[in-house]
Amino acid sequence: MDSTRIRGIIPAVVTPFDSNFSIEYGEYAKTLLFLERAGVHGLFIVGNAGEFYALTEDEKKKILKTTCDTVGGRLPIFFGSGAASTQEAVRLTGLAESEGASAVSVITPWLIKAKEDELFNHYRTICESTRLPVIVYNNPVVTGNTISPSLMRRLAEIDNIAGIKDSCGDLAVTIEFLQIQKKGFMVLAGRDGLILSTLLHGGAGAISSIASACPELVVSIYDAFMGGDLKRANEQQFKLAELRQLFQLGTFPSVVKAALEFRGIRAGNPRPPVAPLSPSNRKLLDDTLAGILNG
Repeated sequence: MDSTRIRGIIPAVVTPFDSNFSIEYGEYAKTLLFLERAGVHGLFIVGNAGEFYALTEDEKKKILKTTCDTVGGRLPIFFGSGAASTQEAVRLTGLAESEGASAVSVITPWLIKAKEDELFNHYRTICESTRLPVIVYNNPVVTGNTISPSLMRRLAEIDNIAGIKDSCGDLAVTIEFLQIQKKGFMVLAGRDGLILSTLLHGGAGAISSIASACPELVVSIYDAFMGGDLKRANEQQFKLAELRQLFQLGTFPSVVKAALEFRGIRAGNPRPPVAPLSPSNRKLLDDTLAGILNG
């Protein structure tokens, strides 16, 4: 995969379920086409927004196949192959390569508090197992493990490390990642509130969860920035910030799924233990979405 395609707005796609919490693959394909029509630049599947932690390996494989069958060849497909153990991450990365993914995104392990050398060896082993580009996913709030700038500089020396999705929430750290000197190394914002800031400092784009439900809004930030219209880019970023604040209404990704339902796409409820939004919170979200999307 050409590293120049690791850029732009890449929605973190949700996994739709029916009332029995089985995957609705037909509705999933509709979601992919909805995102494609909105002008997104790639798709990140089987990540946090896709409830990867609640999916079986067979389900992940079928989701990837459905994605390839629906948009393969038109949009790059980034597959979340992170796992708590190196062995499982290698196996999932192999699945991604054999089933047609364009690249993998690998979140740090969780539950354990890994030392930097352990994290380095984890990623090195994954990279040595595949020819796919590997995007490191830094989300210390979720996993308890941090990719420091010094560790990322070491990892960047591995040939197929293609970049980092940074969800640490600290722009100063993101800027340090942006200073890594490696041809084709891409830094993607992982926090919706820092998309424009990351772009302004030289970032390549964003992997965004809210872009799964409101792709037009998030794509407009990138398009305005690339067109030199910083005023509009900033206005759209502020709209996104207003929406992003409503994530506190429910446990992730319940707000994203409810927002998709507002857009007319059946996303279903998250798999337990995550609960759907309460009726009052759902109304607050719907009213905010109506104001933002129709404003």
